[in-house]
This record gives sequence, C-alpha cells and structure tokens, in this order.
Amino acid sequence: MTLILKRRIINEVMTTYLPTVLILIIVYITNFFKAFFFEAVVTVNLTALLVLTTLFISVSGSLPVTAYVKMIDVWLIFVQLIPFLEVLLHTFMDAMRHEEGEEREINHHGKTIKIDKDGKPIHGNTTDNNDVVSLISSNSMDDYIGENNAKLMGSSNSDDLIETMGNSCCNMKANIDWIWLGIFTARALMPCGVLVFAVVYWTYGLSKYMET
Repeated sequence: MTLILKRRIINEVMTTYLPTVLILIIVYITNFFKAFFFEAVVTVNLTALLVLTTLFISVSGSLPVTAYVKMIDVWLIFVQLIPFLEVLLHTFMDAMRHEEGEEREINHHGKTIKIDKDGKPIHGNTTDNNDVVSLISSNSMDDYIGENNAKLMGSSNSDDLIETMGNSCCNMKANIDWIWLGIFTARALMPCGVLVFAVVYWTYGLSKYMET
C-alpha cells in the first residue's frame, strides 16, 4: 500500500500567493505617481519589501526545514526583488531629473519645499498644496531651459551663451533618454518579466503537483 501526502494548494493560494500578488499590484501602481511624489514612491516600495520579508520569514518558519529550496521559497524571494528593484530604478530616474548641486523642489508632507545644493531647506519658499509645482519632467526640455534661464543669461559673451545653452540642451536630452528608458522598464519590462516568471512557475509547479 502506498500513501501519498500532499498539502491542499488552495490554502497556500489564499494565505500566501494572493497577498503577495496584491502587494505587487500596489508596487506597480507607484510607477504612475508623479515625479513630485518620489518620497512616497520609495516609502511604499520599502514598506512592501518589509511586509514581503515578514511574510517570507513567517511562511518559512511554519514549513518543515529541508536542505533543498522549496517552490514557495522561490516565489517569495522573487517577489521581494520587485520592490527592491523599483527603489533602485526610481532613485536612478530621480537623479537624472536634477543636476548635481542645483536647487530643487521636494515634497514635504504634502507641501513644496525648495532645498539648496547641500540639501538644506531654503526658508520662505514653502508653497500651499494648491500651488502648481514646476519640476524638471521627463518630457519637457522647455521647462528645464526656463528654470536655468537666469544661469544661461548671466554670461556676457554671446559665444559662451550659445555654448552653454547647447551643452544644457544636450545634457537634458541625454537625461530625458535615460528617464524614458527607466519609465519604460518600470511600466512595461518589469511587469512583463513578472508575468513570464509567473507563467513558468505555475506551469512547472502545477505539473509536479498533478503528478502526485
């Protein structure tokens, strides 16, 4: 007589897989936040990473200790990588939006605050929530040139002015290319990668599950 023992898969789907999928959906939604809410994007992703790590530790502690890696371990480790990569990607895009050493505007508890090149707040520049925030966006070179107009017009030599404007436009164009690449990666490549992994994972897992 042969006895085959196996877990009911519906229990793991409801208690582990479904919560992780919902968390990944929230992580993906942060890719559509405006650049002004960069701090909120990082906060949401780090919170999701913390929750997924806690879930991974809880699930691992409730399962038998084995020398091999279990399928559920592979899934939980993979979903932890998503918010981690999202933080790295959004940090890279935020660095491309602003030149090093320049003044910039940040979101501080729903209000706009200007900070200097050293990261210290500039007093007297706080605006209300209803004010329009002007940032260097990923698809606007005119805003970038307008914000740096004073810097460009400070030169008395026309040749220097033209060269400075040309260099600024070239640098902004290069930054825009990198930003659009980051946006495309976050909104298209990463979800496609997650879907491919999920299809392969569940195809292989269900085939092994049905064999027994």
